[in-house]
Amino acid sequence: MKTYDLVTGLVLFFICVGICILAYGLGLGEIHDPGPGFLPFGISALLGLMALGLSLKSLIKISKAKQENAVFGKSRWGILILVLGALLFYGIFFKFLGFNICTFLLLILLLKIVGGQKWTVTISFSFITALCAYFIFVVWLNCQFPKGYFGI
Repeated sequence: MKTYDLVTGLVLFFICVGICILAYGLGLGEIHDPGPGFLPFGISALLGLMALGLSLKSLIKISKAKQENAVFGKSRWGILILVLGALLFYGIFFKFLGFNICTFLLLILLLKIVGGQKWTVTISFSFITALCAYFIFVVWLNCQFPKGYFGI
């Protein structure tokens, strides 16, 4: 976090306070009969709270004098390319292998290679997640996913 997060959050917070005051002047109405200022008041109040949270978080980071590393450091590009390639192959082989097998293999790749988990955790978590995804999307929501070449 940099100091510009603190300044941006505070400026946005004060803008939101001004919008809340103007929206209150329009009339909020009631919950079942909202007035013209109800929606602008609610949105600006929510945005103001988020801006205040950003400012407080930035202030805490500045007081501890810790600077975060860049999101895409030099060592992270390989992992980024690997994940994007895995998602590309997921989309390519989705119809051929089917939803279950593709999801299972993608999760194995992400957990083992990117996450560095143990094989027992990787296999069990991938199987349970693919099974839960099957029950949620295919059984419960009745989505029409391809079964794949193996019919699974």
